[in-house]
Amino acid sequence: MNKSHDKLYTAANLKLANLEYLIQNGQPVFGVFFQVKSINYLDYYSHLISQKSLPNWRKELKANQFCFIQILQPPYRVCLALAAIKLATSAFVYIYNEDTQQLEVCEALQPLTHHTHLDGDGYQGQMAFTHTKLSVTLDFSPTQMNIALDNQYVAVTAALARSAQPLAICTPTGRRGWTFTQKEPLTALSGHLLIKANSKFHTDAPDAPDAPDAPDAQPQKITFTDATIANLDWTLGYMRHETNWFWSCITSYLSDGRHFLLNLSMGVNETGASENACWLDGQIFYLPPVMFAREGSNIRSSQPDSLEPSIENVETDASISKPWRIYHQNLGWGNVDIDLSFTPITVYKKTDNFGVIASIFEQWIGFYNGEIRIRDEVIRLDNVMGLAEEHFAKW
Repeated sequence: MNKSHDKLYTAANLKLANLEYLIQNGQPVFGVFFQVKSINYLDYYSHLISQKSLPNWRKELKANQFCFIQILQPPYRVCLALAAIKLATSAFVYIYNEDTQQLEVCEALQPLTHHTHLDGDGYQGQMAFTHTKLSVTLDFSPTQMNIALDNQYVAVTAALARSAQPLAICTPTGRRGWTFTQKEPLTALSGHLLIKANSKFHTDAPDAPDAPDAPDAQPQKITFTDATIANLDWTLGYMRHETNWFWSCITSYLSDGRHFLLNLSMGVNETGASENACWLDGQIFYLPPVMFAREGSNIRSSQPDSLEPSIENVETDASISKPWRIYHQNLGWGNVDIDLSFTPITVYKKTDNFGVIASIFEQWIGFYNGEIRIRDEVIRLDNVMGLAEEHFAKW
């Protein structure tokens, strides 16, 4: 990789701003940043929301905040999320076994922010959710984040080192809002995945291959190592009442041994700046906007008014969903080309409708193929496992 390449695409030579506060003089600062230390959203003021200052409780109610984390410890892929969206707070975790292609899900939903603690932000703070089915605590500090998760199937404890080059971006959203998001690769410092006796992944589970008759089976502990990789997606903002986005995420090791993280999206942070980026061994490369083409998607034509409240967890094969295409239309202003296909193999799907809020959420696991070309650097993906998501939300 030559020096001119570095100057064009890497964070080290772009001289991005390092902000102490996102909200300054009542307004968010828009753009891509090296780092933002405080998402002081309660200092935000908009005359479009109200002609007079709003109390903080109303600002808290109007703001959406969510966090997604993926941990890869082969053969297991652990994906967990916590989302506070005005009138409800939800959390989920699913475990996918790449060898057996089995998916196990646990999820919970609570009104408002009952039994939920939100303090600070994704730079320095805590998100905690307690429910009889699932508890999640996420602690953030500038250099690491800690995870404590527990449910009837698994428990996760992890200390994860944070990236020196995160993607931090804030863009306008609709007529009166804004969205801040931070994405970054993580590496394990310590921790483990505990598979409990009633998990389908426990070797003594009734449906496990060659499972013995062991009703008092002990949990199985899988220790995270320095080869365990992960990624963080933390978002907060005042978003459109109706939002639809596509998202692509890969965290993996390439064939040459480098740690690769990819984040591509369409539908949220794309007004004046793009949240698209990839990382190679922790070094960030900013990417241009992309298009998602999903043949046969029925989410776009679905009307949330016609949905019945439901929660659906689906394990399926690729025969019911055709490959997606994620690509960049190069109009001559940059030396970047992106052309990927995604073939889904299984999905975590959740559909809710509660009148004033509704959600159609699909997060697929599947295989990526194709190329990302950044001038002289060509990243070839050949059946690399990753995630692809389509989400409609009314909130």
